[in-house]
Amino acid sequence: MRVIVAKTAGFCMGVRKAMDNVLDAANKRQRDDGSVYTEGPLIHNPQVLEKLEKKGISALNEDTDLSKSTVVIRAHGITPERRRELEASGAEICDATCPRVKRVQLIIEEHAKKGYSTIIVGDEGHAEVIGLLGYTEGNGYVISSPKDVSGLPDMEKICVVAQTTQDMSTFASTVEKLKHRYGNHKVFDTICSSTSRRQAEVISLSEEVDAMIVVGGRGSANTNRLVQVSTDRGTPTLLVETEDELDLRKLVDYDVIGVTAGASTPNWLLQRIVDKVQDFKGKKIRKIRIFAEKAISILIGSFMYIGIGAASFSYSSAVLLGVDPRIKYCAIATLFLFSMYALNHFADKEAAALSEPARVKLFEKYQTFFIVLSITAAITSFVLAFTVSIEVFFCVFFATLFGIAYRVSIIPKRFSSFFRYRSLAQIPGSKAVFISITWAVSTGLIPFLGAATSSLSALPVVLAFTFSMAFIRTVLLDVKDVQGDRIIGKETIPIAIGKESTKAILVAMSILLTILLIISHMIGWTSKFSYYLVPCVIYACGYLYLYHKRLMPGGLVCESITDFNFILAGIMIVFWRLFVI
Repeated sequence: MRVIVAKTAGFCMGVRKAMDNVLDAANKRQRDDGSVYTEGPLIHNPQVLEKLEKKGISALNEDTDLSKSTVVIRAHGITPERRRELEASGAEICDATCPRVKRVQLIIEEHAKKGYSTIIVGDEGHAEVIGLLGYTEGNGYVISSPKDVSGLPDMEKICVVAQTTQDMSTFASTVEKLKHRYGNHKVFDTICSSTSRRQAEVISLSEEVDAMIVVGGRGSANTNRLVQVSTDRGTPTLLVETEDELDLRKLVDYDVIGVTAGASTPNWLLQRIVDKVQDFKGKKIRKIRIFAEKAISILIGSFMYIGIGAASFSYSSAVLLGVDPRIKYCAIATLFLFSMYALNHFADKEAAALSEPARVKLFEKYQTFFIVLSITAAITSFVLAFTVSIEVFFCVFFATLFGIAYRVSIIPKRFSSFFRYRSLAQIPGSKAVFISITWAVSTGLIPFLGAATSSLSALPVVLAFTFSMAFIRTVLLDVKDVQGDRIIGKETIPIAIGKESTKAILVAMSILLTILLIISHMIGWTSKFSYYLVPCVIYACGYLYLYHKRLMPGGLVCESITDFNFILAGIMIVFWRLFVI
Protein backbone atom coordinates (compact mmCIF):
# COMPACT_ATOMS: atom_id res chain seq x y z
CA MET A 1 0.00 0.00 0.00
CA ARG A 2 1.31 3.43 -0.99
CA VAL A 3 0.17 6.74 0.49
CA ILE A 4 0.11 9.96 -1.59
CA VAL A 5 -0.50 13.19 0.34
CA ALA A 6 -1.90 16.18 -1.55
CA LYS A 7 0.51 19.13 -1.67
CA THR A 8 -2.34 21.61 -1.19
CA ALA A 9 -3.61 20.00 2.04
CA GLY A 10 -3.69 22.22 5.14
CA PHE A 11 -4.83 25.70 6.12
CA CYS A 12 -5.57 28.07 3.24
CA MET A 13 -4.36 31.67 3.33
CA GLY A 14 -7.70 33.08 4.57
CA VAL A 15 -8.05 30.56 7.40
CA ARG A 16 -4.39 30.98 8.37
CA LYS A 17 -4.88 34.77 8.52
CA ALA A 18 -7.99 34.37 10.68
CA MET A 19 -6.16 31.99 13.04
CA ASP A 20 -3.19 34.34 13.30
CA ASN A 21 -5.44 37.31 14.07
CA VAL A 22 -7.51 35.57 16.73
CA LEU A 23 -4.43 34.12 18.47
CA ASP A 24 -2.66 37.50 18.41
CA ALA A 25 -5.81 39.11 19.84
CA ALA A 26 -6.00 36.42 22.54
CA ASN A 27 -2.37 36.94 23.59
CA LYS A 28 -2.93 40.71 23.76
CA ARG A 29 -6.18 40.41 25.73
CA GLN A 30 -4.62 37.97 28.19
CA ARG A 31 -2.16 40.69 29.13
CA ASP A 32 -5.00 43.24 29.41
CA ASP A 33 -7.44 40.90 31.24
CA GLY A 34 -9.94 41.15 28.39
CA SER A 35 -11.98 38.57 26.46
CA VAL A 36 -11.82 37.46 22.85
CA TYR A 37 -14.85 36.32 20.86
CA THR A 38 -15.40 35.29 17.28
CA GLU A 39 -18.45 36.23 15.25
CA GLY A 40 -19.60 32.65 14.75
CA PRO A 41 -17.26 29.62 14.81
CA LEU A 42 -13.87 30.74 13.50
CA ILE A 43 -13.52 27.74 11.20
CA HIS A 44 -15.46 24.54 10.53
CA ASN A 45 -13.16 22.23 12.44
CA PRO A 46 -14.28 20.97 15.88
CA GLN A 47 -10.78 19.94 16.99
CA VAL A 48 -9.31 23.39 16.34
CA LEU A 49 -12.30 25.09 17.99
CA GLU A 50 -11.71 22.93 21.06
CA LYS A 51 -8.10 24.13 21.23
CA LEU A 52 -9.27 27.75 20.93
CA GLU A 53 -11.84 27.26 23.69
CA LYS A 54 -9.03 26.18 26.02
CA LYS A 55 -7.30 29.49 25.27
CA GLY A 56 -10.46 31.39 26.24
CA ILE A 57 -11.58 32.12 22.66
CA SER A 58 -15.27 31.40 22.10
CA ALA A 59 -18.04 32.21 19.65
CA LEU A 60 -20.16 35.29 20.33
CA ASN A 61 -23.77 34.91 21.46
CA GLU A 62 -26.59 37.40 22.02
CA ASP A 63 -26.05 37.70 25.78
CA THR A 64 -22.30 38.32 25.63
CA ASP A 65 -21.05 41.47 27.35
CA LEU A 66 -18.63 43.07 24.89
CA SER A 67 -17.09 45.66 27.21
CA LYS A 68 -13.29 45.29 27.31
CA SER A 69 -13.56 42.64 24.63
CA THR A 70 -12.21 41.96 21.17
CA VAL A 71 -14.50 40.55 18.51
CA VAL A 72 -12.79 38.79 15.63
CA ILE A 73 -14.67 38.75 12.32
CA ARG A 74 -13.96 35.33 10.87
CA ALA A 75 -12.74 34.56 7.36
CA HIS A 76 -16.30 34.22 6.01
CA GLY A 77 -17.02 37.91 6.65
CA ILE A 78 -20.26 39.52 7.88
CA THR A 79 -22.93 41.89 6.58
CA PRO A 80 -22.38 45.68 6.77
CA GLU A 81 -25.32 45.92 9.16
CA ARG A 82 -23.79 43.39 11.56
CA ARG A 83 -20.48 45.24 11.44
CA ARG A 84 -22.21 48.48 12.47
CA GLU A 85 -23.86 46.65 15.40
CA LEU A 86 -20.53 45.33 16.63
CA GLU A 87 -18.87 48.74 16.32
CA ALA A 88 -21.73 50.34 18.29
CA SER A 89 -21.23 47.81 21.11
CA GLY A 90 -17.87 49.36 22.01
CA ALA A 91 -15.91 46.18 21.34
CA GLU A 92 -12.55 46.31 19.60
CA ILE A 93 -13.03 44.88 16.12
CA CYS A 94 -10.40 42.61 14.58
CA ASP A 95 -11.28 42.01 10.95
CA ALA A 96 -10.00 38.60 9.80
CA THR A 97 -12.20 38.46 6.70
CA CYS A 98 -10.41 36.54 3.98
CA PRO A 99 -9.01 39.01 1.38
CA ARG A 100 -10.67 36.96 -1.37
CA VAL A 101 -14.04 37.23 0.36
CA LYS A 102 -13.51 40.99 0.71
CA ARG A 103 -12.92 41.16 -3.04
CA VAL A 104 -16.32 39.54 -3.65
CA GLN A 105 -17.97 41.95 -1.20
CA LEU A 106 -16.49 44.94 -3.06
CA ILE A 107 -17.60 43.58 -6.46
CA ILE A 108 -21.19 43.13 -5.21
CA GLU A 109 -21.24 46.51 -3.47
CA GLU A 110 -19.93 48.34 -6.55
CA HIS A 111 -22.44 46.75 -8.93
CA ALA A 112 -25.38 46.99 -6.55
CA LYS A 113 -24.89 50.77 -6.53
CA LYS A 114 -25.07 50.69 -10.34
CA GLY A 115 -28.43 48.91 -10.26
CA TYR A 116 -27.26 45.37 -10.91
CA SER A 117 -29.08 42.41 -9.40
CA THR A 118 -26.63 40.02 -7.76
CA ILE A 119 -26.68 36.27 -8.25
CA ILE A 120 -24.47 34.30 -5.87
CA VAL A 121 -23.67 30.73 -6.87
CA GLY A 122 -23.22 29.05 -3.51
CA ASP A 123 -24.87 27.43 -0.52
CA GLU A 124 -27.86 29.28 0.88
CA GLY A 125 -27.44 29.77 4.62
CA HIS A 126 -23.64 29.50 4.55
CA ALA A 127 -21.96 32.21 6.65
CA GLU A 128 -20.03 33.63 3.70
CA VAL A 129 -23.15 33.79 1.50
CA ILE A 130 -25.15 35.49 4.26
CA GLY A 131 -22.41 38.12 4.52
CA LEU A 132 -22.31 38.64 0.74
CA LEU A 133 -26.10 39.11 0.55
CA GLY A 134 -25.71 42.05 2.93
CA TYR A 135 -23.89 43.98 0.16
CA THR A 136 -26.60 43.46 -2.50
CA GLU A 137 -28.87 46.26 -1.19
CA GLY A 138 -31.71 43.77 -0.94
CA ASN A 139 -31.44 42.75 -4.58
CA GLY A 140 -29.58 39.46 -4.34
CA TYR A 141 -30.34 35.81 -5.06
CA VAL A 142 -28.61 32.57 -4.13
CA ILE A 143 -28.59 29.51 -6.39
CA SER A 144 -26.59 26.31 -6.04
CA SER A 145 -26.86 24.62 -9.45
CA PRO A 146 -27.92 25.17 -13.09
CA LYS A 147 -31.40 23.80 -12.37
CA ASP A 148 -32.07 26.74 -10.01
CA VAL A 149 -31.71 29.29 -12.84
CA SER A 150 -35.28 28.71 -14.08
CA GLY A 151 -36.65 29.75 -10.69
CA LEU A 152 -35.07 33.21 -10.83
CA PRO A 153 -37.19 36.27 -11.74
CA ASP A 154 -36.62 38.36 -14.85
CA MET A 155 -33.88 40.96 -14.27
CA GLU A 156 -32.57 43.82 -16.41
CA LYS A 157 -28.87 43.27 -15.65
CA ILE A 158 -27.11 40.81 -13.41
CA CYS A 159 -23.78 40.51 -11.61
CA VAL A 160 -22.78 36.88 -11.09
CA VAL A 161 -20.28 35.84 -8.39
CA ALA A 162 -19.38 32.57 -6.69
CA GLN A 163 -19.00 31.61 -3.08
CA THR A 164 -15.22 31.37 -2.75
CA THR A 165 -15.35 27.64 -1.95
CA GLN A 166 -17.76 26.77 -4.78
CA ASP A 167 -17.18 23.76 -7.01
CA MET A 168 -15.54 24.93 -10.26
CA SER A 169 -17.55 22.73 -12.63
CA THR A 170 -20.87 23.63 -10.95
CA PHE A 171 -20.09 27.34 -11.23
CA ALA A 172 -19.09 27.01 -14.89
CA SER A 173 -22.25 25.14 -15.90
CA THR A 174 -24.46 27.51 -13.89
CA VAL A 175 -22.86 30.55 -15.52
CA GLU A 176 -23.51 29.13 -18.98
CA LYS A 177 -27.21 28.79 -18.22
CA LEU A 178 -27.36 32.30 -16.72
CA LYS A 179 -25.71 33.78 -19.83
CA HIS A 180 -28.25 32.05 -22.01
CA ARG A 181 -31.15 33.50 -20.02
CA TYR A 182 -29.86 37.03 -19.26
CA GLY A 183 -28.34 39.07 -22.07
CA ASN A 184 -26.98 41.89 -19.90
CA HIS A 185 -24.62 40.15 -17.49
CA LYS A 186 -21.28 40.52 -15.79
CA VAL A 187 -19.62 37.36 -14.51
CA PHE A 188 -16.79 37.27 -11.97
CA ASP A 189 -14.99 34.02 -11.20
CA THR A 190 -14.50 34.59 -7.48
CA ILE A 191 -13.65 31.01 -6.51
CA CYS A 192 -10.57 31.12 -4.29
CA SER A 193 -7.40 30.04 -6.10
CA SER A 194 -6.59 27.80 -3.14
CA THR A 195 -9.98 26.10 -3.54
CA SER A 196 -9.38 25.71 -7.28
CA ARG A 197 -5.95 24.17 -6.70
CA ARG A 198 -7.31 21.75 -4.09
CA GLN A 199 -10.10 20.60 -6.36
CA ALA A 200 -7.77 20.32 -9.35
CA GLU A 201 -5.30 18.25 -7.33
CA VAL A 202 -8.08 15.94 -6.13
CA ILE A 203 -9.13 15.44 -9.77
CA SER A 204 -5.52 14.64 -10.67
CA LEU A 205 -5.01 12.38 -7.64
CA SER A 206 -8.19 10.44 -8.36
CA GLU A 207 -6.51 9.12 -11.51
CA GLU A 208 -3.52 7.80 -9.51
CA VAL A 209 -5.12 6.38 -6.36
CA ASP A 210 -7.47 3.51 -5.60
CA ALA A 211 -9.18 5.33 -2.70
CA MET A 212 -9.20 8.81 -1.20
CA ILE A 213 -9.29 10.06 2.38
CA VAL A 214 -10.49 13.63 2.93
CA VAL A 215 -9.65 15.08 6.36
CA GLY A 216 -11.81 17.93 7.62
CA GLY A 217 -14.85 19.12 9.52
CA ARG A 218 -18.22 17.83 8.34
CA GLY A 219 -19.58 21.37 8.56
CA SER A 220 -16.94 22.69 6.15
CA ALA A 221 -18.29 23.53 2.68
CA ASN A 222 -14.92 23.26 0.93
CA THR A 223 -14.16 19.91 2.63
CA ASN A 224 -17.49 18.47 1.52
CA ARG A 225 -16.84 19.68 -2.02
CA LEU A 226 -13.52 17.84 -2.08
CA VAL A 227 -15.41 14.70 -1.10
CA GLN A 228 -17.95 15.35 -3.88
CA VAL A 229 -15.25 16.04 -6.50
CA SER A 230 -13.49 12.78 -5.62
CA THR A 231 -16.72 10.76 -5.50
CA ASP A 232 -17.91 12.16 -8.83
CA ARG A 233 -14.83 10.65 -10.47
CA GLY A 234 -15.66 7.21 -9.17
CA THR A 235 -12.99 7.13 -6.46
CA PRO A 236 -14.04 5.46 -3.18
CA THR A 237 -13.81 8.35 -0.69
CA LEU A 238 -13.79 8.52 3.11
CA LEU A 239 -14.46 11.75 5.04
CA VAL A 240 -12.96 11.77 8.54
CA GLU A 241 -12.39 14.49 11.13
CA THR A 242 -9.83 12.63 13.26
CA GLU A 243 -7.71 9.48 13.10
CA ASP A 244 -10.11 7.77 15.55
CA GLU A 245 -12.87 7.85 12.91
CA LEU A 246 -10.76 6.17 10.25
CA ASP A 247 -11.88 2.57 9.72
CA LEU A 248 -8.77 0.92 8.31
CA ARG A 249 -10.70 -2.20 7.34
CA LYS A 250 -12.23 -0.19 4.49
CA LEU A 251 -8.74 0.27 2.99
CA VAL A 252 -7.69 -3.39 2.95
CA ASP A 253 -8.43 -3.91 -0.75
CA TYR A 254 -6.64 -0.77 -2.00
CA ASP A 255 -2.98 -0.46 -2.97
CA VAL A 256 -2.66 3.33 -3.39
CA ILE A 257 -4.36 5.73 -0.95
CA GLY A 258 -4.66 9.47 -1.52
CA VAL A 259 -4.95 11.84 1.44
CA THR A 260 -6.11 15.44 1.19
CA ALA A 261 -7.66 17.97 3.58
CA GLY A 262 -10.02 20.92 3.66
CA ALA A 263 -8.91 24.53 3.99
CA SER A 264 -9.66 24.59 7.74
CA THR A 265 -7.82 21.36 8.60
CA PRO A 266 -4.56 21.87 10.53
CA ASN A 267 -1.45 19.94 9.55
CA TRP A 268 -1.28 17.95 12.78
CA LEU A 269 -4.68 16.32 12.13
CA LEU A 270 -3.64 15.50 8.58
CA GLN A 271 -0.33 14.02 9.79
CA ARG A 272 -2.08 11.80 12.32
CA ILE A 273 -4.21 10.30 9.56
CA VAL A 274 -1.14 9.75 7.37
CA ASP A 275 0.72 8.12 10.28
CA LYS A 276 -2.19 5.76 10.98
CA VAL A 277 -2.50 4.69 7.33
CA GLN A 278 1.25 4.16 7.01
CA ASP A 279 1.29 2.15 10.24
CA PHE A 280 -1.53 -0.02 8.89
CA LYS A 281 0.42 -0.40 5.66
CA GLY A 282 3.18 -2.09 7.64
CA LYS A 283 0.85 -4.89 8.73
CA LYS A 284 0.36 -5.96 5.13
CA ILE A 285 4.02 -6.35 4.16
CA ARG A 286 6.79 -8.76 5.05
CA LYS A 287 8.02 -9.02 8.64
CA ILE A 288 11.57 -7.93 7.77
CA ARG A 289 10.31 -4.70 6.24
CA ILE A 290 7.99 -4.12 9.20
CA PHE A 291 10.93 -4.50 11.56
CA ALA A 292 13.09 -2.15 9.44
CA GLU A 293 10.41 0.56 9.29
CA LYS A 294 9.73 0.31 13.03
CA ALA A 295 13.44 0.44 13.83
CA ILE A 296 13.92 3.57 11.69
CA SER A 297 10.82 5.19 13.24
CA ILE A 298 12.13 4.50 16.77
CA LEU A 299 15.64 5.66 15.86
CA ILE A 300 14.38 9.05 14.68
CA GLY A 301 11.45 9.46 17.07
CA SER A 302 13.53 8.67 20.16
CA PHE A 303 16.19 11.31 19.27
CA MET A 304 18.83 8.58 18.96
CA TYR A 305 19.28 9.54 15.31
CA ILE A 306 20.06 13.14 16.25
CA GLY A 307 22.47 11.75 18.87
CA ILE A 308 24.36 9.97 16.09
CA GLY A 309 24.39 13.25 14.18
CA ALA A 310 25.86 14.99 17.24
CA ALA A 311 28.73 12.49 17.38
CA SER A 312 29.44 12.98 13.68
CA PHE A 313 29.29 16.77 14.05
CA SER A 314 31.64 16.72 17.05
CA TYR A 315 34.13 14.59 15.11
CA SER A 316 34.12 16.97 12.13
CA SER A 317 34.49 19.99 14.43
CA ALA A 318 37.57 18.45 16.03
CA VAL A 319 39.08 17.83 12.58
CA LEU A 320 38.38 21.43 11.56
CA LEU A 321 39.98 22.64 14.80
CA GLY A 322 43.07 20.55 13.99
CA VAL A 323 42.80 18.48 17.20
CA ASP A 324 42.65 14.75 17.82
CA PRO A 325 38.93 13.80 17.42
CA ARG A 326 38.67 11.75 20.62
CA ILE A 327 35.74 9.37 21.17
CA LYS A 328 34.98 11.12 24.48
CA TYR A 329 34.15 14.38 22.70
CA CYS A 330 31.66 12.55 20.47
CA ALA A 331 30.17 10.67 23.43
CA ILE A 332 29.67 13.86 25.47
CA ALA A 333 27.95 15.59 22.55
CA THR A 334 25.73 12.57 21.85
CA LEU A 335 24.67 11.99 25.45
CA PHE A 336 24.18 15.64 26.31
CA LEU A 337 22.15 16.55 23.20
CA PHE A 338 20.09 13.35 23.40
CA SER A 339 19.17 14.09 27.02
CA MET A 340 18.39 17.73 26.19
CA TYR A 341 16.00 16.83 23.37
CA ALA A 342 14.34 13.99 25.30
CA LEU A 343 13.79 15.99 28.51
CA ASN A 344 12.56 19.02 26.53
CA HIS A 345 10.03 16.74 24.85
CA PHE A 346 8.52 15.90 28.24
CA ALA A 347 8.52 19.59 29.19
CA ASP A 348 6.81 20.58 25.94
CA LYS A 349 4.24 17.82 25.48
CA GLU A 350 1.45 20.12 24.29
CA ALA A 351 3.42 21.39 21.30
CA ALA A 352 4.71 17.90 20.47
CA ALA A 353 1.15 16.51 20.47
CA LEU A 354 0.28 18.87 17.61
CA SER A 355 3.41 18.62 15.49
CA GLU A 356 4.90 15.18 16.28
CA PRO A 357 2.04 12.71 17.00
CA ALA A 358 4.15 9.64 16.15
CA ARG A 359 6.88 10.69 18.59
CA VAL A 360 4.35 11.48 21.33
CA LYS A 361 2.87 8.00 20.96
CA LEU A 362 6.33 6.43 21.27
CA PHE A 363 7.27 8.46 24.37
CA GLU A 364 3.92 7.79 26.05
CA LYS A 365 4.29 4.05 25.49
CA TYR A 366 7.81 3.93 26.98
CA GLN A 367 7.69 7.00 29.23
CA THR A 368 9.54 5.55 32.23
CA PHE A 369 12.25 4.06 30.02
CA PHE A 370 12.91 7.36 28.25
CA ILE A 371 12.94 9.39 31.46
CA VAL A 372 15.48 7.03 33.06
CA LEU A 373 17.53 6.85 29.85
CA SER A 374 17.69 10.65 29.36
CA ILE A 375 18.64 11.32 32.99
CA THR A 376 21.29 8.58 32.82
CA ALA A 377 22.64 10.08 29.59
CA ALA A 378 22.86 13.53 31.19
CA ILE A 379 24.73 12.21 34.26
CA THR A 380 27.09 10.15 32.08
CA SER A 381 27.90 13.24 29.98
CA PHE A 382 28.87 15.04 33.22
CA VAL A 383 31.15 12.19 34.29
CA LEU A 384 32.82 11.97 30.88
CA ALA A 385 33.27 15.75 30.78
CA PHE A 386 35.00 15.67 34.18
CA THR A 387 37.43 12.99 32.96
CA VAL A 388 38.41 15.19 30.00
CA SER A 389 39.08 18.45 31.89
CA ILE A 390 37.56 20.74 34.48
CA GLU A 391 36.90 23.31 31.72
CA VAL A 392 34.82 20.82 29.74
CA PHE A 393 32.96 19.79 32.92
CA PHE A 394 31.95 23.37 33.71
CA CYS A 395 31.04 23.89 30.07
CA VAL A 396 28.48 21.06 30.28
CA PHE A 397 27.44 22.13 33.79
CA PHE A 398 26.63 25.72 32.83
CA ALA A 399 24.91 24.60 29.62
CA THR A 400 22.67 22.38 31.77
CA LEU A 401 21.96 25.20 34.24
CA PHE A 402 21.03 27.49 31.38
CA GLY A 403 18.71 24.81 30.01
CA ILE A 404 16.95 24.52 33.38
CA ALA A 405 16.73 28.31 33.80
CA TYR A 406 15.36 28.66 30.26
CA ARG A 407 11.82 27.69 31.31
CA VAL A 408 11.85 29.19 34.80
CA SER A 409 9.85 32.40 35.30
CA ILE A 410 12.48 34.98 36.28
CA ILE A 411 10.13 37.97 36.52
CA PRO A 412 7.50 37.70 39.32
CA LYS A 413 3.89 37.62 38.16
CA ARG A 414 3.08 40.93 39.88
CA PHE A 415 5.45 42.68 37.45
CA SER A 416 3.87 41.10 34.34
CA SER A 417 2.21 44.41 33.43
CA PHE A 418 5.68 45.98 33.06
CA PHE A 419 7.48 43.03 31.49
CA ARG A 420 5.90 41.13 28.61
CA TYR A 421 8.19 38.12 28.99
CA ARG A 422 8.63 36.46 32.37
CA SER A 423 11.00 33.70 31.21
CA LEU A 424 13.62 33.20 28.50
CA ALA A 425 11.34 30.65 26.81
CA GLN A 426 8.72 33.37 26.17
CA ILE A 427 11.11 35.60 24.18
CA PRO A 428 10.34 35.24 20.45
CA GLY A 429 12.85 33.02 18.68
CA SER A 430 14.73 32.13 21.85
CA LYS A 431 14.22 28.39 21.35
CA ALA A 432 16.09 28.32 18.03
CA VAL A 433 18.93 30.46 19.40
CA PHE A 434 19.22 28.39 22.59
CA ILE A 435 19.29 25.06 20.75
CA SER A 436 21.86 26.38 18.26
CA ILE A 437 24.13 27.67 21.06
CA THR A 438 23.86 24.26 22.74
CA TRP A 439 24.96 22.55 19.52
CA ALA A 440 27.86 24.97 19.12
CA VAL A 441 29.00 24.42 22.72
CA SER A 442 28.64 20.62 22.80
CA THR A 443 30.03 19.86 19.33
CA GLY A 444 32.41 22.79 18.76
CA LEU A 445 33.61 24.33 22.03
CA ILE A 446 34.13 21.08 23.96
CA PRO A 447 36.73 19.63 21.52
CA PHE A 448 38.54 22.99 21.66
CA LEU A 449 38.60 23.08 25.47
CA GLY A 450 39.47 19.39 25.79
CA ALA A 451 42.52 19.44 23.53
CA ALA A 452 45.96 20.19 24.89
CA THR A 453 46.70 22.33 21.86
CA SER A 454 44.21 23.66 19.31
CA SER A 455 43.85 26.44 16.79
CA LEU A 456 42.28 29.54 18.31
CA SER A 457 41.83 31.05 14.85
CA ALA A 458 39.73 28.04 13.76
CA LEU A 459 37.38 28.31 16.76
CA PRO A 460 35.16 31.14 15.38
CA VAL A 461 34.76 29.19 12.13
CA VAL A 462 33.79 26.02 13.99
CA LEU A 463 31.31 27.83 16.24
CA ALA A 464 29.80 29.69 13.28
CA PHE A 465 29.41 26.43 11.35
CA THR A 466 27.88 24.39 14.18
CA PHE A 467 25.57 27.23 15.27
CA SER A 468 24.38 27.99 11.72
CA MET A 469 23.67 24.38 10.73
CA ALA A 470 21.69 23.79 13.94
CA PHE A 471 19.89 27.13 13.56
CA ILE A 472 18.80 26.46 9.96
CA ARG A 473 17.56 23.01 10.91
CA THR A 474 15.66 24.23 13.99
CA VAL A 475 14.04 27.21 12.28
CA LEU A 476 12.90 25.10 9.31
CA LEU A 477 11.15 22.72 11.72
CA ASP A 478 9.62 25.77 13.43
CA VAL A 479 8.22 26.86 10.06
CA LYS A 480 6.75 23.37 9.63
CA ASP A 481 5.15 23.48 13.09
CA VAL A 482 3.97 27.10 12.96
CA GLN A 483 0.26 26.22 13.19
CA GLY A 484 0.60 24.22 16.40
CA ASP A 485 3.03 26.72 17.94
CA ARG A 486 0.57 29.57 17.37
CA ILE A 487 -2.26 27.70 19.04
CA ILE A 488 -0.28 26.97 22.20
CA GLY A 489 1.16 30.50 22.26
CA LYS A 490 4.84 29.85 21.40
CA GLU A 491 6.51 32.76 19.60
CA THR A 492 9.05 31.19 17.29
CA ILE A 493 11.05 33.14 14.72
CA PRO A 494 8.64 32.39 11.81
CA ILE A 495 5.73 33.60 13.97
CA ALA A 496 7.55 36.72 15.17
CA ILE A 497 8.84 37.97 11.79
CA GLY A 498 6.90 35.93 9.22
CA LYS A 499 7.87 33.07 6.91
CA GLU A 500 9.28 35.23 4.11
CA SER A 501 11.60 37.19 6.41
CA THR A 502 12.64 33.92 8.05
CA LYS A 503 13.50 32.43 4.67
CA ALA A 504 15.56 35.52 3.78
CA ILE A 505 17.54 35.21 7.03
CA LEU A 506 18.29 31.51 6.44
CA VAL A 507 19.41 32.14 2.86
CA ALA A 508 21.64 35.04 3.96
CA MET A 509 23.11 32.90 6.74
CA SER A 510 23.89 30.12 4.25
CA ILE A 511 25.66 32.52 1.87
CA LEU A 512 27.75 34.10 4.64
CA LEU A 513 28.69 30.68 6.07
CA THR A 514 29.81 29.45 2.64
CA ILE A 515 32.00 32.53 2.21
CA LEU A 516 33.49 32.02 5.69
CA LEU A 517 34.33 28.35 5.04
CA ILE A 518 36.07 29.22 1.76
CA ILE A 519 37.96 32.27 3.03
CA SER A 520 39.02 30.68 6.34
CA HIS A 521 41.52 28.35 4.63
CA MET A 522 42.72 31.05 2.24
CA ILE A 523 43.74 33.26 5.19
CA GLY A 524 45.23 30.36 7.15
CA TRP A 525 42.60 29.96 9.89
CA THR A 526 41.64 26.38 8.98
CA SER A 527 42.81 23.44 6.91
CA LYS A 528 41.41 22.54 3.49
CA PHE A 529 38.76 20.52 5.33
CA SER A 530 36.69 23.70 5.56
CA TYR A 531 36.09 23.35 1.80
CA TYR A 532 34.65 19.89 2.39
CA LEU A 533 32.01 21.29 4.74
CA VAL A 534 30.52 23.52 2.03
CA PRO A 535 28.37 20.56 0.79
CA CYS A 536 26.68 20.60 4.21
CA VAL A 537 25.58 24.19 3.59
CA ILE A 538 24.43 23.25 0.08
CA TYR A 539 22.50 20.31 1.54
CA ALA A 540 20.77 22.67 4.01
CA CYS A 541 19.83 24.98 1.13
CA GLY A 542 18.52 21.93 -0.70
CA TYR A 543 16.06 20.92 2.00
CA LEU A 544 15.02 24.57 2.44
CA TYR A 545 14.22 24.66 -1.28
CA LEU A 546 12.29 21.38 -1.11
CA TYR A 547 10.21 22.70 1.77
CA HIS A 548 9.55 25.98 -0.03
CA LYS A 549 8.32 24.02 -3.07
CA ARG A 550 6.20 21.80 -0.79
CA LEU A 551 8.18 18.73 -1.81
CA MET A 552 9.44 17.97 1.70
CA PRO A 553 7.58 15.13 3.48
CA GLY A 554 6.10 15.80 6.90
CA GLY A 555 6.51 14.21 10.32
CA LEU A 556 9.60 12.27 11.31
CA VAL A 557 10.62 11.82 7.66
CA CYS A 558 11.24 15.57 7.48
CA GLU A 559 13.48 15.34 10.55
CA SER A 560 15.39 12.40 9.10
CA ILE A 561 16.20 14.49 6.02
CA THR A 562 17.27 17.62 7.93
CA ASP A 563 19.26 15.75 10.59
CA PHE A 564 21.21 13.77 8.01
CA ASN A 565 23.17 16.98 7.46
CA PHE A 566 24.95 16.41 10.79
CA ILE A 567 25.95 12.92 9.66
CA LEU A 568 27.03 14.31 6.28
CA ALA A 569 29.65 16.44 8.05
CA GLY A 570 31.26 13.22 9.31
CA ILE A 571 31.01 11.55 5.92
CA MET A 572 32.91 14.47 4.37
CA ILE A 573 35.89 13.58 6.59
CA VAL A 574 36.21 10.31 4.66
CA PHE A 575 36.34 12.18 1.32
CA TRP A 576 38.83 14.69 2.72
CA ARG A 577 41.18 11.94 3.88
CA LEU A 578 40.85 10.07 0.60
CA PHE A 579 41.62 13.04 -1.63
CA VAL A 580 43.82 15.31 0.52
CA ILE A 581 45.70 13.42 3.18
